[in-house]
Amino acid sequence: MIKKLFLFTFIFFLAFVNNALAHTGLESSSPQNGAIVKEELQEITLTFESKIEQNSTFEIQNSNGDSIPVKNISITENKMVGSFSNPLENGKYQAKWKIIGADGHPIDGDFSFSVDMPVTETPAEVQKEPKKEDAKQVEENKPKTANEPKEEIEQNKLPSYIIPSIIGVLIVIVVGSFIWVMRRKK
Repeated sequence: MIKKLFLFTFIFFLAFVNNALAHTGLESSSPQNGAIVKEELQEITLTFESKIEQNSTFEIQNSNGDSIPVKNISITENKMVGSFSNPLENGKYQAKWKIIGADGHPIDGDFSFSVDMPVTETPAEVQKEPKKEDAKQVEENKPKTANEPKEEIEQNKLPSYIIPSIIGVLIVIVVGSFIWVMRRKK
């Protein structure tokens, strides 16, 4: 009898553990984490793994930590879209999001990206040889290569169902051990 009860409990638990304990996470974003945007950027889209609540939000900060106003944040099912009144200027940015998942749990996270639009020159300017000071400044402003350390925070790529699944397996092991110990005492 106990074996049947244990087997039924185990199957029931495995069937519903992911739904009961699942938390949503960021599935994708536009721009993506670590992306270098080479065109005007006036809108950011965040796509999550499941539906999010209406009072979810995000903000954008530049490399100085100044907040860039995001207007018209709209939420539809698992997507959150926000726009800017003016395109973002060249530089590094960090998007910080705070959502309420469909299960009611608050979740937050962030990702980074850069804007590097080509600077248009006016036709009236005459091309000249760069001075030594200008060459030094260009060298300092040169983008970092892959060999140089990255300062950006890597986005967690762990699927949201892994942690609840591990917790579920641990609970099953504890319950199974308890039943085994109780049977040994008889």
